[in-house]
Order: sequence, then structure tokens, then C-alpha cells
Amino acid sequence: MRLKEIIKLPELSGFRLVSGSGGLDKEVNATEIVDFEFAEGVEFTREEMFYGNSLGISSLMFARNKPELLLDAVTRMDEMGIACLCYKPVFFRELPGEVLEYSERNSFPIFEITDDAFFEDIVLAVKKEAGMDMTETETEDALENILSGQLSGGDAERLKHMILPAKGRYVQAACFESPSDPGIYDRDHMIRYIRKLSLEPRYSDRVSLTRFRQGGLMIMTREEPGKRDMGVLMKDAAVACGLPLETAVTGLSMILESEDFTEAVNEAFWAMQAARVKGEAVQRYGDMGVYRLLAPEMSSGSLVRSSKDFLRPLTEEKAESVGLMETAREYVLANCDLNEAAERLFCHKNTVRYRIKRIHEMTAPHLSEEEFRESLVLAVRVLLLEGTLRNTGV
Repeated sequence: MRLKEIIKLPELSGFRLVSGSGGLDKEVNATEIVDFEFAEGVEFTREEMFYGNSLGISSLMFARNKPELLLDAVTRMDEMGIACLCYKPVFFRELPGEVLEYSERNSFPIFEITDDAFFEDIVLAVKKEAGMDMTETETEDALENILSGQLSGGDAERLKHMILPAKGRYVQAACFESPSDPGIYDRDHMIRYIRKLSLEPRYSDRVSLTRFRQGGLMIMTREEPGKRDMGVLMKDAAVACGLPLETAVTGLSMILESEDFTEAVNEAFWAMQAARVKGEAVQRYGDMGVYRLLAPEMSSGSLVRSSKDFLRPLTEEKAESVGLMETAREYVLANCDLNEAAERLFCHKNTVRYRIKRIHEMTAPHLSEEEFRESLVLAVRVLLLEGTLRNTGV
């Protein structure tokens, strides 16, 4: 869309062109909040910070005590492909003359935001007009397609604009659910958390929040990869917006480059699944153990189908199925230790031994005891990670 068309949107009705009218034919396909990047001493490239062809929104806070920084900032925005600057007159009622002269001379439009429009509403309006928005249903479908490995390139680009925070070269995702109280993450609650987070200037351009399944997805960014993850940022942002993570089961991805945000989403989801299996409040993808080996194969579906096929005979014997499924699950979670499995099942270890023998006979009588045990462990762990064995049913 052309800039002159974008500024006609109702959400941008408070925009007043100050200078640079010669640049109104520029293409715009994104909106970005620009502030600290132009502070004194900060060095970056466009590839590290901006999409390009974007409508830049700023409070000009970076120059509140040094107005001489404004000309350099506007020059760099222009050189980096930002289509225009839209500023709220919080720190500057009027811009320095040399800034306005540059704007006119180089056809770089500058708008003053004269109303109290929320930056978030402006961002969403431009995304919608530029064809980069997604409905709530489309966003949820796109996230599901990440897990199934079926997300198209076009939807990945649209999803990037919808859920990736405005700033940061490196990304970490957190996926969370509350098995004991799913209502705290229903649609109405999540809308309130998301809105409140968007109004927190400390986090709004570094942390995003999206509803997903019975919980949510938080994406955090920063400029450097760092040795420590962003768990502290996650907790601080949750407190700021009232998100009750203390009752949640949470999975954290590795720290990846922002272009790989879909992989971060995938890792966070399977880390959360592993946390539920292991009974842990927080599980990091790098610490998943054997489940980290299984997670990359879950999207194909073949591993899950093979595991269900292996255990299917147990469901066909209705009289025994629940007891045998439960025994298989607890036996594997006990690392095949008969004594520990018996304690978990509140029965004698000989009962466990008998049931495991029956499972062997029903599922793979042609395999040796060692091969059967390896197959059982793999099948059960796959279905634990996938989720169907948590309630003993396949």
C-alpha cells in the first residue's frame, strides 16, 4: 500500500503531515516502533532491527535530553528504508528546523500524532491494510501448522508480523498451559493480559503474547544471543501484565535468531509437553533428555501412528486394557524398574512383572525381551510426549 493511502485509515486520523509531502507515494508494508535504536552510542544495521518499507512510530524519547540526535536519527531512518516517521509530541512539540529541512529536501515524510491513539492499534491497522494481518483463527491455525510442519512461506511471513516483537535479533519462545485451572487462560482473560502488556513500554516491543490452545505463547527478543535464557524477562513481563504463570506448566525454547521464530515456537511447545510428562513446572528444550530426540520427528505423524499401532492390541482387550496401559506408562516412567513401578501403581512387583509379560505377548511376541522393552519404551514415550497416554487411553 502507498503511504498516502495508509494515512487515510480511521486509526490514523490523528496523523498530521509536518513535512516531506514528496514522499507520500512510498510503499508501506509494516509498522515499527523506533526509539532506543537511535540513542547515542547504539550501533546496528537495518537487517538487525527493521523489516524495511515500514511506518516508523516514536515518542523520540532517545533524544529527550539531546535534540541534536534527531537529525542523525531521521537521516538513518531514511537510509534504512523506513518510509516515514510518525512521532508523538511527548518530548518535542516542534522538531528542529534542520530536521524539517532534511525531510522536505529528501521527501521523507514526518507526521505528528495529534491524538491518543495506541501504538498497538496503529500497528494492527497497518498490518491489516498491507495484507499482513491474520484473524485470531488464522493465527491459531498457523501455529498448529508449525507443529505439523505444514506452514507455508506466505503464512510464515504474515505470522511473523503478527506475533514477533518489534525489536530484537534473537528470540526465545515460551509455551504455557494450566492443567489445573485452564479458565485463567481463556479468550477473555488472554485479551486482557495482551492489552495490558501492549501498554507497558518496558516490554511492548520486546515481548509479545498470543493465545494458543488452552494456554498461550510468549515470544521474547533481545539484541545479543547471550549465555542466559530470557526466563527472567518472561517472569517480569508476566507480572507486569498480570499473567498468572505461577500455576502454569511452561516450555522454553532455545535462543534462536529471529528468522527461526517458527522453530522457537515448535521447541517451546514440545518442551511444555515434556514438562507435563515429567511433572515439572518449567522445562527448557535443551534439557529435555530423550524427549529432545523425539520432538523433531513428531511433526511427521508417522512416529505417533507407529507407536499407537504397537500398543493397539492393549485397547482391544477391554477387560485388561486400562490396567495394562497404566502399567505400561508407569513402568516406562519408572525407567523399567519393577520395584519403582510397583510403588507408582500401588501393587506388588510380581503383578507388574505379570502385566509386562502380558503386554509382551499381546504386542510383540516375536521380539526378544530386550527388543520388546526397547520398543515399549519408545512407543510409550512418544505417546506421552504427544499427549494421548496421560489419561491412559490411546
